[in-house]
Amino acid sequence: MATVARSLGIAGVVLGMVTAGWISGARAASPEDVEQRLKALEGEIQSLKRQLEEAKKAVPPPVAAPAPAAPATPAPAATPAVASPPAPTTPGTESPVATSLASIRPSWLTDFKLGGYGSVRFEASDLPTVNDSFTFRRFVLTGDATIAERIRTYFELEFERLTELEVERSTVAEGGFQGFSQSIEGSNHSEISLEQAWVELYMTDWLKFRMGNILVPVGRFNINHDDNRWDLPRRSLVDRGVPVLPSTAAWSEVGLGFNGDIKTDRAGNFGYQVYVMNGVTLDSSIETFARGSGEFETEVELEPRRGTADLDLKGGKAGALRVSWSPNLGQEFGVSGYFGRYTPDFLPSQNLWSVSADGKLTFGPFEVEAQYVRTHFNNINQVARGFAQSVTANEISSETSPLESTVEFELASLADTKHGYWLELRYRFFPDFLRNTFFAWKFENPQFVAVTRWEQAWLNGLISSAEFSDGLLTLEKDNRFVDRLTLGLAYRPVPLVVFQAAYERTWTNAGKSLSGVTNFIPAGSTDNVQNAFLFGVAFGF
Repeated sequence: MATVARSLGIAGVVLGMVTAGWISGARAASPEDVEQRLKALEGEIQSLKRQLEEAKKAVPPPVAAPAPAAPATPAPAATPAVASPPAPTTPGTESPVATSLASIRPSWLTDFKLGGYGSVRFEASDLPTVNDSFTFRRFVLTGDATIAERIRTYFELEFERLTELEVERSTVAEGGFQGFSQSIEGSNHSEISLEQAWVELYMTDWLKFRMGNILVPVGRFNINHDDNRWDLPRRSLVDRGVPVLPSTAAWSEVGLGFNGDIKTDRAGNFGYQVYVMNGVTLDSSIETFARGSGEFETEVELEPRRGTADLDLKGGKAGALRVSWSPNLGQEFGVSGYFGRYTPDFLPSQNLWSVSADGKLTFGPFEVEAQYVRTHFNNINQVARGFAQSVTANEISSETSPLESTVEFELASLADTKHGYWLELRYRFFPDFLRNTFFAWKFENPQFVAVTRWEQAWLNGLISSAEFSDGLLTLEKDNRFVDRLTLGLAYRPVPLVVFQAAYERTWTNAGKSLSGVTNFIPAGSTDNVQNAFLFGVAFGF
């Protein structure tokens, strides 16, 4: 038991040293490496704690030897009373301050950590339709609570591009009628999103049950999307800007499943995540305009979005699986997949599938990280025809005589097949001649990161429009691509804070517009190239 206690103490000291930044190794560690080291040490400490508790239970309590009979002696003379000294404080005895602090926390909550991250960006573009802008990208609050030794909960609440949200409600009188007026004001493209909220029951290291709002484990970026983890001030194309994923990162769904880690002495660590969830579904908005002479034009915008948190809009469920292998710290390889129905019940039943392969390698100060994603939507033509027929049926039931309906699919969100990849190279360094400058002042292990990212995405069978007239549906499809090259330099005074500067060049097919295949560039009708300078700050706590 003494050996276990001594090992536990040593592990605690090591954990404190890593947390304080005293262990830097041969190179400056990335935030992901630091987090992996902390998790590994925390797991070892928990294991040692359990061993210590078991050892304490296994040792029987000492049996006191019977006291020898004392010879009879005369009673001593009375002595004046003297105040006894205070009992010495023994290890483990709680002070009144500790007792009062413990009383604040509920008895069932053994551990709670409040954290989060945020990011801000400035962008200057050479396109006349894009103004130079400051963007409050997001602010995220996270909470991680250990309710009991084997029960953990976690949440992640995001405020994206949100600086204000105001609701006004008032009474109005108009035309002799009394009523109510309500308005909601907020910043443009703002959103409040519950990205994660789940509870986990620990059974063993390789089997943990999780249920709630869960990040879908497709690709390494979606499950490691925190802005302060990355050295560039914009998220990747295949995960956010096009996207190639079935839904934009950070993509979460309501469901349940299992995850775990399998540690080996020689082959490294293996991990898995497998979940069943509501799954991605098509979200639509329909607008109808009268063009005169009994003709109507109907515009339908379709976009795959993450599934509902209420009653599912479709009969089938979706499943996702990711398997990873980490032979050493700073190295990981993973494969993942997703399959499920994406059409709501009023449309023909069609499925989508998505597969991904990703990896990270570390060679001293050099890092290579990459991800490939391929997503296929089954029978887009039948889905478009189903929408057109549904729109026509609704117009007939309202006693109109539609002659023509135009269906427009939003941006790059719906295509027969979408696939793409990103490849990121990094070099971490800090010159000795800067050790006595403000870049290192009061920072234990600052670093610079030279980074470049090369990205390509292809959209095969991208639906741009559909004409539905006299029961006939005519589709127009394009094969499009989006390429982007980014060069950047990041400065990390501490692992959780990064200042980012980058130049990026994005382009698509000649004579086409970037606005038709991206969701972040409001380009003109013939603007197929954008050059942009970005400067950003991301922080975690």
